[in-house]
Amino acid sequence: MRLHAMLYILYGLTLSPIAQARPVSYTDSWTVMLRNDAEQNSAHIHYTFDRRHSLGLRLRYDRENDAAFTGAQLNRLVKRWNETDSQANLYGHAAIGIVKDEAPSASARADDMSFFLAASGDWETRRYFTSAAIEYWNQGRFGDELTYHSRLGIAPYIAGAGALHTWIMVEGHARPENDTPLTATALLRFFKGPSLLEIGVDMQGEPLLNYIHRF
Repeated sequence: MRLHAMLYILYGLTLSPIAQARPVSYTDSWTVMLRNDAEQNSAHIHYTFDRRHSLGLRLRYDRENDAAFTGAQLNRLVKRWNETDSQANLYGHAAIGIVKDEAPSASARADDMSFFLAASGDWETRRYFTSAAIEYWNQGRFGDELTYHSRLGIAPYIAGAGALHTWIMVEGHARPENDTPLTATALLRFFKGPSLLEIGVDMQGEPLLNYIHRF
């Protein structure tokens, strides 16, 4: 049933070709994406080898299960819509690798295979932003999870090319199997040139810190 849910693809946006949180950048470029929140610490370092695909290393630490994933992730730009004053993008993601038990226990679980499937999208003007994603992690004996994320944002001012851009955002999370299935995070996004920084806090007071750099 969960795999069927992956068919419900989401759509969205972005305008700046350099600094937005895109998993596919311009051809022959590298991107470092770091995410840290109440659920996970994650790093994705990938190379865009053509205008629709990037491939790279994915590292993820699942806090709830004390499980660490190491594997390869492929990202595909499924569709892009360019309009006069907006842009929208639809992406697919897949990863496969090994998950290890990081808990300090004498009865550690053996390593297992793991895979990840996701769809994400975004839509943006110079003033407004919206995005959504659905993610499925199968971690073998470490358990699996299905999560949904969505964002709404507004720019308090319109910045020119090369200037510091600022966004005020709210991100909603749905994790049906968690003790707290619905949560939200308030955050600020700043980007300039090839770098993007996000800082925020969720409803439980847990911090969020994300960083992206393209080169």
